[in-house]
Amino acid sequence: MNIKSFICSISVILNGLILCGCITEFEAKDINEMEGILVVEGIITDDESVITLSQSKGLTYDDNILDISPYHVNGAKVYIECDDGTQWSALVPPDSKSGGQYAIKTGKLNPERQYRLKIEHEEHKYHSEFAYPMATSEIDSVFWTKRGNGQPVNIHVATHAPDSMIHYYRWSYTEVWEVRAKVYLLGFPFYCITTSKSGEILLGTNEGTAFGRLIEIIAKIPPTDNRFMFMYRMDVAQHAISKRAYDYYTNVKKNSRQTGNLFAHIPSELKGNISCITDPGRPVIGYMDVSSAAQKRLYINFEVYEDPNLMIPEQFRKPECNLIYYWFVPNFIWYVLYRPDLYIDIRCVDCQAAGGTSIKELPDDWPYQFTIEAWD
Repeated sequence: MNIKSFICSISVILNGLILCGCITEFEAKDINEMEGILVVEGIITDDESVITLSQSKGLTYDDNILDISPYHVNGAKVYIECDDGTQWSALVPPDSKSGGQYAIKTGKLNPERQYRLKIEHEEHKYHSEFAYPMATSEIDSVFWTKRGNGQPVNIHVATHAPDSMIHYYRWSYTEVWEVRAKVYLLGFPFYCITTSKSGEILLGTNEGTAFGRLIEIIAKIPPTDNRFMFMYRMDVAQHAISKRAYDYYTNVKKNSRQTGNLFAHIPSELKGNISCITDPGRPVIGYMDVSSAAQKRLYINFEVYEDPNLMIPEQFRKPECNLIYYWFVPNFIWYVLYRPDLYIDIRCVDCQAAGGTSIKELPDDWPYQFTIEAWD
């Protein structure tokens, strides 16, 4: 069996697995028909809404079946429209390489008006259905638990909605953590901050619970993760969503090759509440709810961190960031300390090479402060 036949066989199997998770009956089509379907992610909310646009990727014989990177859609025109005719547009230049993200500032939404999303991309126009904003209950707390050494750090969100019509929730979060170089060297950035956003679809329901209470785990992080080496912060956003949206996202999670990412190798029949106005038969993937947001912040310090190097028997440990002798080492820097042939890995002295963004001051809300210039 040649490689193309093998990939073709695997794609047939994957399509079969996808079909098993569908809520509605799915009629298989030629895989190339899935190419270029618009995928819309986000939620219309108070103040600023962030909408992400990408295009699905059809699986062909020449594709790597593990390559499911999205095609970001840049240069589209994206609006939020109120039923009174008011429109707010995304402030993104047409040639911007924004990674497919569009931020739209609307201010506080009027609970007595309906809102929808409008998109113009290439020759097509797309609209979501009008909907009234849903009022989201407050987050009671965001907290972490850890059962013992070697166990993951579980991050929980707790909320409740007694005597309320709120039964379904969706969460997202932003992470911020410190990155420091392991060796201080004059002239190289020692102190950095790194940020990241949640990539999964995080859902929960309080149906059947007492007083509408709900506690859900939204993240599991290994204790050896470098995010916990110093100080870690998570900002959690909570949105109430409709039953229809909850069912849609549950279906997406079942059908998606990578949980939480609405792109690539997704059945084109997966219907949301967004349609193509210029071509009603053209498929589009996405669901646009309208909801206020509740937010809560969590800090975790280094007490949960477990050094992965200490879990390896001493005789097998590799020295980290020690000065080592080499006549020439690519991507290493020359460290002059009495010896001209002494080198050290640049990742040990440059926090940017270790995955951070160099900063001159800590965030204002950080639990502790000190002068970063002192390290320069």
